[in-house]
Amino acid sequence: MIDSLLRKLRKGGLDRKSSNDREEGIFSLASAYITLETKLGLTSTNRCGICIKNVNGTYFSDTVSEVQEFLKISSNEFQTEYVVVNDKYGYLWIMLKGMSVEDILVASNGIADVIIDRGFKDQMLAAAFEFRKVVTPSSNLDRTQLEPQFLIFNYKRGKFYPFVPLGAQEKRRNDYELTLMSIISKEVPWEADMNVWYPMWEMPFDKLRI
Repeated sequence: MIDSLLRKLRKGGLDRKSSNDREEGIFSLASAYITLETKLGLTSTNRCGICIKNVNGTYFSDTVSEVQEFLKISSNEFQTEYVVVNDKYGYLWIMLKGMSVEDILVASNGIADVIIDRGFKDQMLAAAFEFRKVVTPSSNLDRTQLEPQFLIFNYKRGKFYPFVPLGAQEKRRNDYELTLMSIISKEVPWEADMNVWYPMWEMPFDKLRI
């Protein structure tokens, strides 16, 4: 399993003829992020967090260990950074930082491959991809515009939705979220039902270096 994932990384990994909807959905971000930068001035931080529902038991622990083995090998070879975090709500987070969007897309897909192959498909909840405004000397941005913005991939539904939190207030910028959706809705699979645009507060991005 790990050898095949590393071969995919070495080849670039972004096969547009993906074998399943999950891969096709995740990899659609490889082109959509360029649209976000061009039209909205948003740039990817090349960081993402994968949220997994924890399971008690040795088999799940062994699966997480296999994921960490894959990440350890790939981080040395492809200059990626990762950290595994258990949050206060009991969820497992695998936080990734790469040199490019492509790095984190392939690594996140590799993580999902391992977990799903081991029979824990239902434990895969979401992947959160972080973006920030591009700041130039002529930028005239207020504090709220400098906050991170996220695209969330819901593994169970195979679709993206936007999440733009307003600082630490557990409020969100619905206007920004709708703008994000409208800009790239034709490039990625979008969640049309806004009732399942679930907020993801306190994501542990602070565990990664900027």
